[in-house]
Amino acid sequence: MIPEVGHYALILGCVFAVLGGTIPLYGLIKKDSYLIRYAWPLSYGAFFAISSSIVLLGYSFAVDDFSVTYIAQHSNSQLPQVFKIAAVWGGHEGSFLFWLFSLAGWSAAVAFVYQYKAPSGVNQPEKQVQHEAFIGRVLVVLSLLIAAFSLFTLFTSNPFLRLLPIPMEGRDLNPMLQDVGLIFHPPMLYLGYVGFAVSFAFAIAALTTSASSELPWAGWSRPWALAAWVFLTGGISLGSWWAYYELGWGGWWFWDPVENASLMPWLTGTALLHSLIMTEKRNALTSWTLLLSIFTFSLSLLGTFIVRSGVLTSVHAFAVDPTRGVALLSILGVVLLSSLALFALRGGQYIKPVRFGFLSREAAFLAGNSLFAVATLTILLGTFYPMIFQAFGLGNISVGAPYFNSLFVPLSFVLFTVMGLAPLIKWKNATSDNFIMRIIAPLSASVVIGVALSVMFERGVNLVVCVAFIMALWVTLTSLQALYFDQKSRKNWRFDSQCCRQLAMVTAHIGVAVALVGATLVSYYVEETNNRMGPGSQLVLGDYQFDYQETELLIGPNYTAEQANIAVTRINGVDNDAENIGFIKPQRRHYTVRTMNMSEPGIHWFWKGDIYITLGDKINNTDYAVRIQYKPYVRWLWIGSLLMMLGGAMAVLARIRIMVMTKKLQRLSQEAKLTSTIIMWK
Repeated sequence: MIPEVGHYALILGCVFAVLGGTIPLYGLIKKDSYLIRYAWPLSYGAFFAISSSIVLLGYSFAVDDFSVTYIAQHSNSQLPQVFKIAAVWGGHEGSFLFWLFSLAGWSAAVAFVYQYKAPSGVNQPEKQVQHEAFIGRVLVVLSLLIAAFSLFTLFTSNPFLRLLPIPMEGRDLNPMLQDVGLIFHPPMLYLGYVGFAVSFAFAIAALTTSASSELPWAGWSRPWALAAWVFLTGGISLGSWWAYYELGWGGWWFWDPVENASLMPWLTGTALLHSLIMTEKRNALTSWTLLLSIFTFSLSLLGTFIVRSGVLTSVHAFAVDPTRGVALLSILGVVLLSSLALFALRGGQYIKPVRFGFLSREAAFLAGNSLFAVATLTILLGTFYPMIFQAFGLGNISVGAPYFNSLFVPLSFVLFTVMGLAPLIKWKNATSDNFIMRIIAPLSASVVIGVALSVMFERGVNLVVCVAFIMALWVTLTSLQALYFDQKSRKNWRFDSQCCRQLAMVTAHIGVAVALVGATLVSYYVEETNNRMGPGSQLVLGDYQFDYQETELLIGPNYTAEQANIAVTRINGVDNDAENIGFIKPQRRHYTVRTMNMSEPGIHWFWKGDIYITLGDKINNTDYAVRIQYKPYVRWLWIGSLLMMLGGAMAVLARIRIMVMTKKLQRLSQEAKLTSTIIMWK
């Protein structure tokens, strides 16, 4: 009975979304404020109905209701309880229900934040009406999206379908997904993907509103884009970390089609954040902002299509059903073509001539956005070119890491150069003398220290490593210098919203620099050895000695495992001293229900590198093929990602603080006016 209730809740959510996309829309056409205000309760209704649906699906997983087809295919009574709950989004149907839940959640959040109130500093009744109408348009767009994906879920991906006859046991969750990464990675990734729907809705609302209304829609859209970017950054980082320690090959990025699908909206989303700053502060690059809002969400939908259509093969793919792929492609086509047609018809009203010099922050932002766009197109071409090549009957072709590295890496270094320049240049125009004076110190320090650091890692200088160090230092030092100049111009330091925004920029840019160093060093200085090992055998890699002590048999909740206990010792080459590091324990697991073998690597990490051991195939009764790798500074990748997320979160908090302070000032102003009126009446 519970699955039927969940099914009905999903249908009810779809009904709320359809009504939320039609009744307020009719009110907007008729200019009826009463009908427009239906957008708020209907958004809440869709969210609570879809939330109930996913909660009931989770409950059905927890109680092992194998009469539900989706649960029978992705769970088992022996599966640990935490993975039973995470299995809700462990397959196509449940993960798409979570995708829909995320979209409804973002819509409800927008409705909650903008509740029938005039924008900051505006109290006139006509502005109140404009504000409500604009947010009503945003909620209508989000409701229409919820309705479309609710119908897709109900007709092609329903997770509540019954199975007859009812099996005694479930097929079990894919062993690759039985990991803590499943608990956090997909939800964060979906929240990031779907979060850009809010920016898309704000862009559509702006295009359907007269520009003469001068509503600060870019300022309203920016915190939502920031929040989505933070979630997407976290989702990509967690996915990279999960693949690193779970798949067993020790890589953190493979240019897989699904990895590319998440990277493309991240690149355009990063460009969107900077474009929104320009539109909000300088009323410039408005067309860029509108187009980036459209393309970022469209690329999120494209990623969803790639994962679930089977059009491209990937270890991360969910489904290979062409029917679902066609439906998703149809939704993507409608969203992209209709929004671009709207931009072609209405975007001209936002095109205004803005003058700025070559040496200006506006020019730097424009150059950065262009580079982000080129990088995205490069990845898009490399991802889909093999499919297009095959579709035209030209044969099979593979586009791999050499293509992406040869094009993306040089573009990235140019982008880092612009990233360092932008914080130091003034708005509108900067004199060449002032520009040179500002860059000479960080540039000199970056070159000198960067060359010195690259020499430390090997005899001579590796050009790529040297440039990476220089770029990382350049981005870091220029960001810190910009913070110093900003606080110096204000004469007295105080931690207010402006300071928080500056610190957010510095933190995010330093995160990029740290990730750049980690990616470069692990790519160029990884050490590896492959050999046969068994109890009593010994291997040496660099400064480390590995002694295979014993093989231990383990029994897990739904698997059996053979675990190698390998003692690790660091050897000091100067005085030949030995330091005991500890044991690394890689495993070979056999999952009995799925009859699958999985390799669980053993990892010992330091701040400056990881020792990574993978237990391969069994050669005889005692020996295994063992792969040992030393991966220097690999964790700097995820430390950098955390700093980027922290910077984005700080910027969101700064925006929230501004909103709270503005509301307080509005309330005080209204109280003062009321007091003045009472005094005058008396």
